[in-house]
Amino acid sequence: MAREDEATIRAGAEDVGVYVHVPFCHRICPYCDFAVVAGLPGGREDRTVSVLVREIEGRAQPFRPASLATIYLGGGTPSLLRPESLGRILGAIGKAFPGTPSEVTLEVNPSTTERERLPAFREVGVTRLSIGVQSFADATLKRLGRAHTAVECHATLEAARRAGFDNLSLDLIFGAQGQDLPAVLADVEAALAHSPEHVSAYALTVEPGTPLAFGVETGRLVLPSDDLAADMMLAVADRLEAAGLQRYEVSNYARPGNEAQHNARYWQRRAVLGVGIGAHSYRPPTAANPHGARPANERDLARWSTRIESGVMTSPEPGWLSAAEARAEAAFLALRRRQGISAAAFSAEWRATPRDIWPREIENLVAAGLLDESSAGDLALTQRGWLLADSVFEHFVSPDAD
Repeated sequence: MAREDEATIRAGAEDVGVYVHVPFCHRICPYCDFAVVAGLPGGREDRTVSVLVREIEGRAQPFRPASLATIYLGGGTPSLLRPESLGRILGAIGKAFPGTPSEVTLEVNPSTTERERLPAFREVGVTRLSIGVQSFADATLKRLGRAHTAVECHATLEAARRAGFDNLSLDLIFGAQGQDLPAVLADVEAALAHSPEHVSAYALTVEPGTPLAFGVETGRLVLPSDDLAADMMLAVADRLEAAGLQRYEVSNYARPGNEAQHNARYWQRRAVLGVGIGAHSYRPPTAANPHGARPANERDLARWSTRIESGVMTSPEPGWLSAAEARAEAAFLALRRRQGISAAAFSAEWRATPRDIWPREIENLVAAGLLDESSAGDLALTQRGWLLADSVFEHFVSPDAD
């Protein structure tokens, strides 16, 4: 059986997070660029789960002796799987790695079928729900192409509490066609009425090649202006923080102690095993591979299934990072978080300060009011920097590939 080279993964890594991608969705939203398959799992469920279990078993060894830290079941809509199918996946992960995960997150959409399964999901080991509300306004949900209604959003959140979940995360989208500032704030108030422990609030992104992009390019869809979208982000941040949910990352807010532990692994560049179509892993640096890697699976369900069933576990995209790419990741992933870049930690890894590597870029960003720089050289996004985060990050992507 072909396996990933154990030498490419940090020897003695303390822990690992596992991401499981389940591709099935009722329908594909017009703004979605994820690796998804339209339609219910149906007869495809058992085979897909079996292939996921086989991939977990076949790719775990290179990460050992790391203990299991977190599990994230995403997609797609993983809650379309039967609870016993999720139980098989979680059981395979538990056999592959020692330890008890501190967080087992399941993405859920507000539908009747998924809502009825919540108690059973909790019984098989799910401890945290990430609920794709997006909006509490039916008109906005329709424009986003979502399959649920506002009534179903409230019903699912109430059912989650009745099922015993005390760690709920809600996804909200702002900047959709027809949204104005009062509409966005109404969504926030509706979310807060359920006292969520965590909220992810995203600006609608126009991904190339999606139906949304085509609509915008042809003028059929008109989204809020950049200035209005910025006002929305500021207003959302102010209201959530006033309600006790602190912004700890560009798009994420949490009550103290309820930050998304699995997602933090990506920003902290810690080991993650990703299984399923389109799933990405992160393999930290080793002596043999000093810059780490981000291998990725193919986005085609049939090709992925056939490869894993044939015993080939090596991802088709190895994702080896150059020094320049790894340094850039160290910078912009740290900047995504509220605390930003620690100059001391950066220097310990790279034997150079951020100023040594990007002197002109940092000077310009500080002068533009997008970065704060401490006397020790630490860097963090300003309030204006939060609004223009992606353009800030671009300044740290070096063209060299040493």
